[in-house]
Amino acid sequence: MGLTKMAAVRGLIPCGNKLSEVSNNLYRLMTTMSDILEKRLGPEGLSIVSDIFRQLGTEDAAALKTRLGLGDSIDDALDAWLVVGNVMGAKMKARRESPTRIVTEHPYCPQHESFLKHGKLFCDAVCIPYVSALAEGVAPGVKTEVIIPADMEHTCTKALVVQEDE
Repeated sequence: MGLTKMAAVRGLIPCGNKLSEVSNNLYRLMTTMSDILEKRLGPEGLSIVSDIFRQLGTEDAAALKTRLGLGDSIDDALDAWLVVGNVMGAKMKARRESPTRIVTEHPYCPQHESFLKHGKLFCDAVCIPYVSALAEGVAPGVKTEVIIPADMEHTCTKALVVQEDE
């Protein structure tokens, strides 16, 4: 038995390797689930995927508020995006355009990479519902705006926007 195999069999796996494996499996799950449900159920399948990720975003917002003591401001919503982005391995740049608007760009998005490998983007079914629910769950008056949707060449550009009272 090789040294690496022996260590792995005994549970001696470096944390970075564990996180990488879990993350890669999560990206595969997001992509494969979306693909299969769309093939079997059409648009309704992707609607189900959106509902799942919207629910996860809502749950994660509550958890982040409790664990990190996030408030309900646009800055707290951005912090939630940054925390989740860091956990998922995304690179994000944020630019404040005004007190009520923060634009974010992703020089690197592992979900986008996973979707590209599969040949189809599922950002509208997976990412957008999740990050929208995450932002709104942290800061109910903040909405997510997709400024430039992802395509096969580029990741998306989104904004957090404080909704004006109507």
